[in-house]
Amino acid sequence: QSLIPCATVAESNLFADVANIVDKNNKSVKRKDEMRKIVNEGLLSLNYDSSICKSKWDKSPSFPAGEYEYIDVIVGEERLLIDVDFRSEFDIARQTSGYKALLQSLPFIFVGKSDRLSQIVALISEAAKLSMKKRGMHLPPWRKAEYMRSKWLSSYTRASVVKASSSLFPSVDGDGADAAVEREVKAVTGLALLFKEKP
Repeated sequence: QSLIPCATVAESNLFADVANIVDKNNKSVKRKDEMRKIVNEGLLSLNYDSSICKSKWDKSPSFPAGEYEYIDVIVGEERLLIDVDFRSEFDIARQTSGYKALLQSLPFIFVGKSDRLSQIVALISEAAKLSMKKRGMHLPPWRKAEYMRSKWLSSYTRASVVKASSSLFPSVDGDGADAAVEREVKAVTGLALLFKEKP
């Protein structure tokens, strides 16, 4: 349970802003990708360094290749991850009552650092494995912790269009018109970089 709440003031403030944007648009927006875009635009309008990130990972012996999209926000020197429909990612068939209760304890929206997210994924994935075992079912590869973790912790591309005013980005030629600045920042995160692993 201690993993569920936001761990810092910055996370709590960001969560409040994200939840407010989602609440305002929940009735009119049904698709997750549309909500993600609206939340990102809303955060940019609040002057957050926000971006939609697209992760991608290769096939491994234990799980298939895949890709996923989420939002990140840079606050100071910290990178906070946002998933606007977090709980639904852990839905499984024929849930036991124990797993259902654990699932319902998860927030609909996740806001936090990668290490807390990784711990939640490990906990829920293990519970999913036990739930399916009790039902006489095997855990599919795309429900394993390694696959689920890859959604948020794999190599990713950060891309967004930021409306930059001349006061923030002075024009060299004196043109004061606003400019749309498109940026793509490619970064490799991976578990080895996110967590200082012992050799």
